[in-house]
Amino acid sequence: MKRGLQLACQLAVAAWCAVLLASTAVPWVEPLAEELPLARVRPVLERRKAPRAAEPMEQEPAPQLPEAESTPVPEAESTPVPAPEPRSVGASDVTRGAALLDSGGSFPVLSFEYAAFPSFRSYARAMVRLGARFVVVQRRAIVGSLDLETGAIGEFSGAARFSPRARDYTGEPGLDALARVARERFGERSVVMMLVPRSLDAGIFGGLARILEERGQRRDALREIRGRYERAAGGGVHLRVDAAVRRDGRSVPIETLFDLGQIVGVST
Repeated sequence: MKRGLQLACQLAVAAWCAVLLASTAVPWVEPLAEELPLARVRPVLERRKAPRAAEPMEQEPAPQLPEAESTPVPEAESTPVPAPEPRSVGASDVTRGAALLDSGGSFPVLSFEYAAFPSFRSYARAMVRLGARFVVVQRRAIVGSLDLETGAIGEFSGAARFSPRARDYTGEPGLDALARVARERFGERSVVMMLVPRSLDAGIFGGLARILEERGQRRDALREIRGRYERAAGGGVHLRVDAAVRRDGRSVPIETLFDLGQIVGVST
């Protein structure tokens, strides 16, 4: 009887320990890849403001001059400038870019701004259609996903399908609501970032590497490549690469256009 009672007590203690461990267990989180200093993508939070109207100034009336006869000059017909065709990115570019994405490869920093979109939400929706996802990051670990439209928090898995170069939009007013939801759930140190498909960043890195080689530009001589996201027909996104900045500060024009939908489609 005494031995049975002792055994029952031991089982009860074990059960309570199991409950305690289950209630305090840390949920599985996916680590965020360490950001390499030479191959990263940095979003530029540039919001263009409308120029302020100039104050009206009093002017003296112009002197009246006699009218002179003039022969009308026909207006020259303006020829519309055709929009540049996006550069095609192939499977070999994606393969090459994937290696650069993982190893750094002395690749310059990519700084892309999105002010051509009417709002951050418009830009974010276009990126989500390309496969991007918003996630909550805490101490370099992905602790959950966030739905852009509803703010619902879910689990996140499959980090290998996404680029290790997460986009940090801290300070973007259009992300305030999602950031607030993240902090309420996961704590004040939580931040919201965007992950894009791995194939997208690999295609951008590989395509740029090929273009730089074609123009005789050494990657290690550049410190930054600047560009801007633009809206494309059908809700797509174009990336217009404007220039590269050398380590001595000089700007080198590039003027290349990528269709991000075409890049994502290469691997699918």
